[in-house]
Amino acid sequence: MLFKHTRNYRIKPDRDDWVAPEEALVDAGSELSAIEVPVGDGVFRSSYVLMGVLIVILIGAIFRLTVMRHGYFEQLSLRNETINVSVPPPRGIIMDRNGTALVQNVPSFDLLVIARQVERDESGALLGVGQLASILERNPEELSLELEDGIRKNAVFFVAVDLTRAQVLAMKSALPSGYSIITSTKRLYSDAAQFSSVIGYVGKVDKADMTRDPYYLPSDTVGRLGVEAQYESLLRGKHGQLRFSDAQTTVSQAATSGAHIVLSMDAGVQKELYHTVDAILREAGLSEASAVVQDPRDGSVLGMVSFPSYDNNVFNGARLSQTDYDALFNVKARPLFNRAISGRFNPGSTIKPFIGMTALQEHIMRPEQVVANDCISISVPNPTDPANPYVFKNWRPDTGAFNLYRAIADSCNVYFFTVGGGYGSTGGLGIERIDTYLHAAYADALLGIDLPGEKHGFIPSPDWKYITKKEPWYLGDTYNTSIGQGDLLVTPLWINSYISAIANGGTMWKPRVVSRIVDDKRETLEVIDAQQLSALPFSSEVVRQMQSAMRYTVTEGTGKVFQDLPVSAAAKTGTAEVVKGQRINSLVTVYAPAENPQVALTVLIEGSASNEGYALRAAHRFLGWYFNPSRLVATPVVSKP
Repeated sequence: MLFKHTRNYRIKPDRDDWVAPEEALVDAGSELSAIEVPVGDGVFRSSYVLMGVLIVILIGAIFRLTVMRHGYFEQLSLRNETINVSVPPPRGIIMDRNGTALVQNVPSFDLLVIARQVERDESGALLGVGQLASILERNPEELSLELEDGIRKNAVFFVAVDLTRAQVLAMKSALPSGYSIITSTKRLYSDAAQFSSVIGYVGKVDKADMTRDPYYLPSDTVGRLGVEAQYESLLRGKHGQLRFSDAQTTVSQAATSGAHIVLSMDAGVQKELYHTVDAILREAGLSEASAVVQDPRDGSVLGMVSFPSYDNNVFNGARLSQTDYDALFNVKARPLFNRAISGRFNPGSTIKPFIGMTALQEHIMRPEQVVANDCISISVPNPTDPANPYVFKNWRPDTGAFNLYRAIADSCNVYFFTVGGGYGSTGGLGIERIDTYLHAAYADALLGIDLPGEKHGFIPSPDWKYITKKEPWYLGDTYNTSIGQGDLLVTPLWINSYISAIANGGTMWKPRVVSRIVDDKRETLEVIDAQQLSALPFSSEVVRQMQSAMRYTVTEGTGKVFQDLPVSAAAKTGTAEVVKGQRINSLVTVYAPAENPQVALTVLIEGSASNEGYALRAAHRFLGWYFNPSRLVATPVVSKP
């Protein structure tokens, strides 16, 4: 049998309303009618709206990218094709009060490397290195390593700065691809050593500078000392931009010069002060000194010198030579140290006008009252050895009666031992009152001169001595303080400032070296006004009595040398023992004319073996020039710092 009968099977539904597939649409009334229903119009409408919104968004985005932000993307594209390099701006000029420029900006040439434009030979070596090394007088291998390191780390960098004109000319005909000579400026200081103590200098920025202030770039310079540092934010200007492309180099933004500084100083005064003190140092075989000249009417600094000085132009090169480095940083005398504002010295007898006014103010004595019948020495008991009392001597034996006027004029130590610490029947001020008055006159505070590095003085006290030396305060300590010895320390600037206050009737002015800020057209941007610090803590009558006493110093005392000046003067001379019996500092502080003071001058000559009056001689020469240039002109001495 060829075919076997096949048995038929049929699936029986378990539910009555089960329908076959072909009957799916027959019974619309069944609960299974939801298997397929017509799509509603709302669905299509929602889809159309959504698609419309998406199309609008897409068109808006395309419009924004292609039209509204066209400039932005054009700049991005341009950046991919070009390199922008910041160009240091010319620094502002520093001038004296009469408009004489004390520093110039002269052209400087630096060699810039644009990393992606540098070409290599088939072996991968940089092209043109040998020729560059020859022009730069560098070792070719060292230069190649420096270039490879720079290219690996930077898009652009400087490989040489401050090129000579000969190097620039040699490179113009032999400069490989990827190298460009950038013109900038560098400082050239006029009469450098004569002004460096005030103007300071500039140097290349370092990592600390760039971390501290995002303004700075590796190619920048920054003020390091003096006015250059104090007014850095005004002097530095705004960067320019150079744009490098494969086709050309263009200036996309010109650099803007910094503001210009007008000093209160007079260039003639500064030069004469420098030459005068320098000549005295040469005559004495000494090297360390300082001097300050101020207008006592407003505190403005007319001149300021510190010796040894230095040539601030040595910092203009790419690198400081070892010889220059040693001369600046490895010598005990520290040429970069401004002794006039940062040096702390015993004031010696120049403190006696202050002690005298304090005693008058506290009614320890009257101006005409005789306090000492001679000026030789006094002795006080020695509690540990009664047979050997302490003896405090005058700097020279003087006989006769001493009131305030003669004590100031002849600088009598015995008088000031007595009114300062007390002796016999005279009760002295005591160290507490002396300290109080010195503190009120800013002796241990900053005066706020607009130069970096000012130091405040130091006023010793019994508590300080006990804490630091584990010793009690003795009467002899008060005696020493009363004549400007011992542990009392002040700056030459403070001496000149308090003497200026005596000259003007009692006002202590904040010293300043800058008077105005001006723009390129010399139009004033800012005036640095005179600022009163405080009044001396003495009555006007007390100050007037001290004016008379200092005038008496010139007419009858240790300042008679000033009698031949064309104008009247008032002064106080002084010495301070540095190494007992071996070395002293010579000081003088003077103002003139006595009746209507225009200048106050303090000179300090360090390290003399004996009292030769070096400071007095320097002050006399300078004031002779200042008030009568045609009569007494100090011959300039060309000095090396």
